[in-house]
Amino acid sequence: MKNRKAFTMVELIFVIVIIGVLASMAIPKLSNVTDGAKKSAEIATISALSTAIETANGEWSINEGDFTWGIGKNPSSELEPNGYPSKLEKNGKIFGKILKDSGNFKRIISNLDTNLSIFTGPASNPKNGVKLDTNAPNSDIVDRPDKNDFWVYSYGKNDCNLTCNHCVSKTIYYGDLVLIDVIGQISTDFSTLTCN
Repeated sequence: MKNRKAFTMVELIFVIVIIGVLASMAIPKLSNVTDGAKKSAEIATISALSTAIETANGEWSINEGDFTWGIGKNPSSELEPNGYPSKLEKNGKIFGKILKDSGNFKRIISNLDTNLSIFTGPASNPKNGVKLDTNAPNSDIVDRPDKNDFWVYSYGKNDCNLTCNHCVSKTIYYGDLVLIDVIGQISTDFSTLTCN
């Protein structure tokens, strides 16, 4: 019989340590890829939604309010007097009247103003959204959603100056769908939102 050689315990431990080191370097890279995908998906959904809203408003303007719009041919009576859709939800989907896929967006209930809707998406979700970038100034990349930012859609309010604690204030007009940046790592406090 020939002598068979096996791995020694030291060799096995050495291989396990090498695998552990490689895994510890790869996991943060994969986390950044996931965050980037969440940001891209959220921005793409908002872009598609914004285009659909402007298309509905353009049709309303051209046809003087007499037309159908959105998935399921909803009547134009569901548009506000200025030609923008007031309620985007349908069949349990946040943007169901306009988009086939809501992209995991959620509507935040707010008593701020009946003419404003506030949304968060996969990147801006307060619980499992994109981590705050500690390398960026104020731990925030402006105009890129992270877990303390949110989106505002205005369908019936003119010249609303939206402000809140630690937010970058913005003036919002009819039909605007904009990202509101919350500066730093502070959680969004929707109770401090004001619209003047």
